[in-house]
Amino acid sequence: MKEQPEHGLLLRWLILTGLIVFSFIVSWHEEIIGLLFQADQSRISWVIALIYCLATLHCAKRVCEISAQGNLCREVDNIIRRGPAPAFEASDDGVRVNGQTALPACYLSEYIRDLCCRNRHHVHHTDEANNTGDLIEVYEARLKGPQEIGWFVADLMLKLGLLGTIIGFIFMLGSVANIADFDVSNMQKVLRHMSDGMATALYTTLAGLVCSSLAAMQYHMLDRHADELVTMMRHLTQAHVMPRLAAQA
Repeated sequence: MKEQPEHGLLLRWLILTGLIVFSFIVSWHEEIIGLLFQADQSRISWVIALIYCLATLHCAKRVCEISAQGNLCREVDNIIRRGPAPAFEASDDGVRVNGQTALPACYLSEYIRDLCCRNRHHVHHTDEANNTGDLIEVYEARLKGPQEIGWFVADLMLKLGLLGTIIGFIFMLGSVANIADFDVSNMQKVLRHMSDGMATALYTTLAGLVCSSLAAMQYHMLDRHADELVTMMRHLTQAHVMPRLAAQA
């Protein structure tokens, strides 16, 4: 298995978040953020910003959880690989290797315990005992399932930006529809309202695109790391655990 630094996911996420915060500070200093919120008459940009902050908090929670799972799974991997051919003993409390070393509590240990129970119940049905596809899908869903809300939120922010575009064009065209006579003063008002409507349309689109892209980057990072954990679990169990369980049976 490829060696990775401890809490590698957390470190990469912190680097990405640091760059995002730095970009936000620069934009605020250049008054881009203030101009965005002032020009948006629909206030949809505020909603998008609030949703993005909530999504980032949810992503931070998932990063900590999956990063901790990655560390524990690598520890289990080292325990199983470093010694002689292991013998697994599963119980309600967890899994012991060679009757002495208890595996750390993590998804990989739970997966090995489930494999032990499955192998014990299907000892005379080799094909069924070796078929671990359905079982690994359960743990894949546990790792990647909570990220589904993140992808939904990223898509929602993009759609809110498009909604702001439509509202901005409605503001812009509404100013023309309400004009009675086209004298100079009225045309100045129309142009001002049209400019405000166009600013609303463009700034809400910008806010939706930027926040949606940043949220998608974070959840893509989470899904990639979850896929790596599932791959590691699949390889370790197929190469080292299942042969030993078959020999024990």
